[in-house]
Amino acid sequence: MYTFKALAFIRIATLIAATLIPFAALSQLQPAPLIVEGTKILFVGNDNVGSDGGLNNHIRRSLAAASAPLRIEADWIGMYDKPSLEDMFTDSLLRRIETGSDDLLVVTSGSSDAMLRFAALAKTHKRKIIFFQAWAKNPLVDSGGMKGFRDRSLEEARRMKALEREHGLRIVPVGLIYYDLIVDPVRFWTLREDYLFTPGSSVQNDLGILVNVAAIYAAANRQSPVGLPSWDPFPSELVRAMQERVWRISREWDAGIVNLKPIPDKYAEPLWTPLVQNADSILFIGNSYIGSEGGLDNHLSRMSQQMNPPLRLNVKSIIHWGQGLGRMYNDSVLKEIATGGKQLVVVTSGPNELLLKFAEAISKAGSKMMVHMTWATNPTLNENDLIAYRERSQRLAEQMKAFETTTGIAVAPCGLVFYDLLIDPPAVEGGLRLDWMYMEANIHQNHIGTMINAATHYAVMTGRSPVGLPIWDPWPPKLVREVQERAWKIVKEWKAGHILIKDAPKAATP
Repeated sequence: MYTFKALAFIRIATLIAATLIPFAALSQLQPAPLIVEGTKILFVGNDNVGSDGGLNNHIRRSLAAASAPLRIEADWIGMYDKPSLEDMFTDSLLRRIETGSDDLLVVTSGSSDAMLRFAALAKTHKRKIIFFQAWAKNPLVDSGGMKGFRDRSLEEARRMKALEREHGLRIVPVGLIYYDLIVDPVRFWTLREDYLFTPGSSVQNDLGILVNVAAIYAAANRQSPVGLPSWDPFPSELVRAMQERVWRISREWDAGIVNLKPIPDKYAEPLWTPLVQNADSILFIGNSYIGSEGGLDNHLSRMSQQMNPPLRLNVKSIIHWGQGLGRMYNDSVLKEIATGGKQLVVVTSGPNELLLKFAEAISKAGSKMMVHMTWATNPTLNENDLIAYRERSQRLAEQMKAFETTTGIAVAPCGLVFYDLLIDPPAVEGGLRLDWMYMEANIHQNHIGTMINAATHYAVMTGRSPVGLPIWDPWPPKLVREVQERAWKIVKEWKAGHILIKDAPKAATP
């Protein structure tokens, strides 16, 4: 049995332990800040440090203007001509480290050997050191594109994390942060896709420096950078969103997480050989199923140039209002085809024997051909008979698939996409009328129907997802996205040889 005194001692010891252990754990998670009042920082790097006014100047001014000001000194020895970290072991820098009064070295990343050599040098001269991870090249100017950007970012992040674990280095995961912000940009309407870089370059701009300041502060002090002021008058909501992202990724990094987001569909490699390239010319031959609502050709060319990669198309159309395919096979059309200079000729669907005649003329002119598959008649014109609508849609799809399989000529299955979206419409507040992609009680496509066609054509022509194509009328963004996602799904199934057509209900209401 414990005596009263023994029990009292145990209680006191337990209370002390309960108080001390969390503080001990906290001290491990929260090491002493490296940047405090009066800290002298020396930056070692090339244009990743010196460009756009100098990272040293930006961080000094930002911290001095913070709500809890930190007045520091920050210097940089210009090394624009030093491409690698090995090249930066200059006599003047070594002399500065040996004899100077700098408290903290912020050194750009490089080869593992060079980084370890800098770490040993700092230890010898009792300087604290953190390594500022450089980012992969701007994916919009680098030949590797977004895939190369991801591959290099992942490889470098893993190497940096291994150095951190094996040698106790402190790494600022800037490259990882740049990747995350580029593939999943913060929501702000004016941002271009490489918004952290000087256009046409892999050098950071002022937004990139804002990220660098936040990342260095987070890594050096293990504190949130949210609220640090910017040297430039950027909108406060943009600055905060970027700093919040930096803080999230910094904490994940400290927890040992290296997990890069996948490349969005718009950056992915084409799933099939594209029919068109940037600056190609396209001739559209059709009737009101192409020409109505401002013209599919005009919409597609405007929309595609805002995608990534941009696709700028030179388009022309010959529209035979109210006419079938037979009337389109005439001397003036054949003459236009024969003049050449068109990388792609899009012909509206019709009897296969007529399409074959067009194919012969187009091939002779040295152009490729694609077929614009139209759709079954609006079911509201036939007592809402969705069974008949399905049967007509299926017959048309089977005819076009047979033509595509026999000839190798690509078909844009717009009719299948129309059917799928009518039979299984997206959920929209207030609901959609039955024939919502048609002009009301009409056989023709309306504006959203034209957008459906544009998404389907874009997918077939490029092998890329149409999600993200802009739209000119104020349809709900959620609806637009689902339309584009559905078009992409059906096109992928079509290219795989499948006719994706759901069962129709026996009855419907408008």
